[in-house]
Amino acid sequence: MLVHDGHMSARRFFTSANADSYDTIASLATFGQDLAWKREIVKAVGRRNSVLELACGTGVLSSMLANTDKSVVGIDLTFEYLRTSKHKVLTSVAQGTAEVLPYRNESFEAVASSYLAKYVDIKRVVDECWRVLRPGGVIVFHDFTYPSGLMRNLWNAHFVILRLAGRFVTSWRMVFEQLDNLIKKSDWVDQTSIALHSRGFRNIDERWYTAGTAAIVSAEKP
Repeated sequence: MLVHDGHMSARRFFTSANADSYDTIASLATFGQDLAWKREIVKAVGRRNSVLELACGTGVLSSMLANTDKSVVGIDLTFEYLRTSKHKVLTSVAQGTAEVLPYRNESFEAVASSYLAKYVDIKRVVDECWRVLRPGGVIVFHDFTYPSGLMRNLWNAHFVILRLAGRFVTSWRMVFEQLDNLIKKSDWVDQTSIALHSRGFRNIDERWYTAGTAAIVSAEKP
């Protein structure tokens, strides 16, 4: 398994101590936008039936995909998150990294992820997605982005509040204290588009949501 700073951050952030509260925190911390963004991922996947979700976590996106009559396979780095009940809707789950996928060539019609891109070597992930995608398949990445203008001031203030909340919600203290800097340093949108273009994907699309606080990058394998 590849180990780098992104993996180390993910392992520190997501543990058995906060697995059960993840869904609630994700909803509260994003003012309910988490589900709205995931609905956009489902739209981007479209009618494709066999889907691999990278960093499937507690299975929120997997459940939404499965509810549209898709066959969904999930993989995640954190074992504690894979134990959640929502993964019963998945065809299968595996513990592992998105940079070395344990699946055969051309196994899926779509690959999707939420909140993964900032933690990984995106070129390696794109290469692996190309390998496991069938021709005509789609790849969809979603993650946080650092907004500009007035929204940047509001965003920074929001993380000040989250840091204060972390003093009381100790299982999330490290995330609330470090996540904003990770997002600020990440240029995952540009790097993902570059990697997709270099690998041969077509119809590369970048879309921003909620005043620039999140983005979705998608593309098709010819």
